[in-house]
Amino acid sequence: MTIQELPFDLYVQILEQLTPLTDSDESIIVLISCLKASTSLRTAASVSRLWEPHYRVRYTICDPAKEQSRKQSTGGDWRLMYLERRRIDLETLDILFKIVTERGDGRLERAREVNAMFSFDAWNALEIAANYPLPETFREPGAPEQRPVPPHAVPIRFWAQMLLGAIARSDAVRTWGELISNDTPQAFELSFACVSSFFVYPPMKVLSQLEELTTLCKAYFIERQIPLDPAEFTSDTGKLRLVCTSICDFLWSCGFEAADGQRFHMLQNRFPHLFLTTHKATIPISLVYVFVCIARKMGVTAAPVDFPTRVLAVVSSPDPDVSEFFVDVFGSRTQAVLTLHDDIPHFLTQAGITATSMLHGISPASSTSMLVRASRNVLASVYNFPAGAVPEVVLHTAFYASLVVNVIFMNNHRYLLNIMKHINWFLLDLLPVLVDSLTPLLNTHLQEQLTTHCKAIMDDEKEAAATSHPRSALAREVKFFVGMVFKHAAPGYVGYIRLGSAEDWIREMGVDTLSRGRHQPFYHALTQSGSSRYVAEDNIRTTCLEPADVRRIFVDAPGAGRYFEDLTQVDGRARFLLSPELNAAYPDDEAFGDQWLKQGED
Repeated sequence: MTIQELPFDLYVQILEQLTPLTDSDESIIVLISCLKASTSLRTAASVSRLWEPHYRVRYTICDPAKEQSRKQSTGGDWRLMYLERRRIDLETLDILFKIVTERGDGRLERAREVNAMFSFDAWNALEIAANYPLPETFREPGAPEQRPVPPHAVPIRFWAQMLLGAIARSDAVRTWGELISNDTPQAFELSFACVSSFFVYPPMKVLSQLEELTTLCKAYFIERQIPLDPAEFTSDTGKLRLVCTSICDFLWSCGFEAADGQRFHMLQNRFPHLFLTTHKATIPISLVYVFVCIARKMGVTAAPVDFPTRVLAVVSSPDPDVSEFFVDVFGSRTQAVLTLHDDIPHFLTQAGITATSMLHGISPASSTSMLVRASRNVLASVYNFPAGAVPEVVLHTAFYASLVVNVIFMNNHRYLLNIMKHINWFLLDLLPVLVDSLTPLLNTHLQEQLTTHCKAIMDDEKEAAATSHPRSALAREVKFFVGMVFKHAAPGYVGYIRLGSAEDWIREMGVDTLSRGRHQPFYHALTQSGSSRYVAEDNIRTTCLEPADVRRIFVDAPGAGRYFEDLTQVDGRARFLLSPELNAAYPDDEAFGDQWLKQGED
């Protein structure tokens, strides 16, 4: 039977109805199937514009240089560009799976490989992997039906997040390194956005948010008949001041405001991805950053000023008849515009600044000086922050970002030593971030120090990968196992056994006072809050987890995703199913734990 084909244009119109999807291949599978069908369908499915919406929805992040090269090599054909990005996705996911299933320093080399070959081109595929559906145990009740859970979904999510972080932080370090020789006013927007890269938030998202704010600001101006033409407002002092005060008014109308009281010391209002969204009540430097970025996009010559008591903005004009002035964004509800003659001397005197050193306090600041000041704000905030106010991983990330800024621009070995204290929270950063991106920016002495530290960590990784702990090889009876959920007998915290123990801890904690003293097994545990502890066997009590605690495991203790895949609870006892990494390190504990769960601890 002969099937009559439809007109070419009708095929194209039908294929145009396919919905672009971020994390599903359903629509693309249809297009691919058409490419393998009849000549007419194949020709229709090859039309470039059909692929454009799918490309734009799926691939929101890219390496700009690689994207430009891709457009040139494909002639701007969206189908060919999509297929090239899909090839990168598959290579990235293949490497990610090896990171999940292998142990040792090979992971670090694979992270370096992804970063060097693909950088941000791997972002969208990794972001999808970092959000794979969780096993049912960890889902919120009543959550909508999800896609099937892939094998090893939990450790894949964990390592995908680690790899995303390594890519973003490597890019941030390289961007900051360029400031050493080329610190231009134009670099301010991007270099400050890169602070959020340490929180796995790519700078292009921050830049996009600033563009959206600028568009809204222009609409705000049009509605209020405020001048938008730079040729008009830059040649008139009154109009230029009106534009600047109106930008401040616009920001307040969007929810931005001066943080007061305890809010002023909140860690979250130091980082662009947060002070642009959930923490708009923020500090002067953050408000000035937003003001300067919007003002520049609207044709105002604006720059931050590293003023002693409060970061300000300075505004100038190409017209010599228009004097420069300062904008106090933080204090703009009281007085936005400050003049050099009437206001600044009083501020400087209050800060104890003499006339001879006044110039530094009122000159446009470099991006470097703003980054260093921002990093020190973070360090001061962290030291004064109440314990438990934010997740532990957030504190380590904030420290890490601030220390890296300082080691790049201050070349101080103390900052480098402190970085190494936090690096175990960022497990794939060693080669792509520290060795490949940071080391070339340092002086010879610091390069040698960093290289030595990194080599020691890689040696430890190799040694750990070569080590296995079968229960048959244990010198004494070990009652419990890796993956067990327990409650500590004294402090009462809940934790999850993940490794062995250490002799120095045994001495420090005075465990010889316990009934069996040091002559008992000790376990390395992860607590519900995400911190690591050593626990003596005498202090371990069986327990299970409340549903609310189960659902928060990977929020409060994200490191659990590295070690565990699922959770089983029976009659007041609970154990995690082990990740490939722990299964290889403790080959008998999965079966032992399963038997323990069925029979009870006795």
